[in-house]
Amino acid sequence: MDGILILDKPGGMTSHDVVVRLRRLLGTEKIGHSGTLDPNATGVLIGLIGKATKISRFLMSLGKEYIFTIQLGVETDTLDKWGKVVMVESCEGVGPTQILDAASRFRGRYQQIAPSLSAIKHRGTPLYKLARRGLATPLKTRVVQITDFQVLDISMPYVTIRVACSSGTYVRSLARDMGRHLGCGASVTSLRRITIGSFTIDTATPLNNLLEGRTSAGDVILSIEKALEHLPKIGLKAASVRSIRSGRQPCAADFDGAAMGTDGKYVALTDEAGTIIGIAVRGEHPDAELRTERIL
Repeated sequence: MDGILILDKPGGMTSHDVVVRLRRLLGTEKIGHSGTLDPNATGVLIGLIGKATKISRFLMSLGKEYIFTIQLGVETDTLDKWGKVVMVESCEGVGPTQILDAASRFRGRYQQIAPSLSAIKHRGTPLYKLARRGLATPLKTRVVQITDFQVLDISMPYVTIRVACSSGTYVRSLARDMGRHLGCGASVTSLRRITIGSFTIDTATPLNNLLEGRTSAGDVILSIEKALEHLPKIGLKAASVRSIRSGRQPCAADFDGAAMGTDGKYVALTDEAGTIIGIAVRGEHPDAELRTERIL
């Protein structure tokens, strides 16, 4: 059994908890996920089954979309309502005009500091593991892209926002930064991921429906080809497939035509039936040969 599951994760469990439950349900250890969600967050999580566990990092780069609510005037050590309150400030003078102006300032690229309770690693260890051991967590920054930032509702001190962003964006950090820009701090009170790439919450399967038998996994597992439909494709000649699967690097003589699509770093290699047999990486020079990055 190979493929992906587009899941609607409930609150109260980690992404790893989801994997453990899927392993029990499907009777296989070869299961993973792509795109971690906080335990208290809900929404789209991609489950990976069988050979699909090899394609996780090719899905991690997909853009994401969230709907979340923040509480102005309160900041916590975890940047959400489940943490310890570290700052309380008055929201006096903060209204719709100031909030909408702040929202406009976060569209585009900006350098973001990751939360101390995040999966980003320091010397191979996730920050959240260091924090839970009571150890100091170093500041980790990254440049993120906010492609859309919409204020959906203002019911002071609560503000509900819809954001579309690049992979690696921390919504809790975005809430903190917006609150500090407004001069009163903020923390997340609810968080729901509604999109990963082309996969939306509308087509996601509630995890509990699978666990309780209301939905059969076989009916909702998507193919690896569907999972990687965002990658350009290039066909291999039938005579070349076996040797490339065995580890030989491809050359121009192996390709049955040009790559379909030119965007991005990676290209999916397919056999004559259109089945993806591996992922190749483009060279920096336009005429450079493709090099296999992953064989499925």
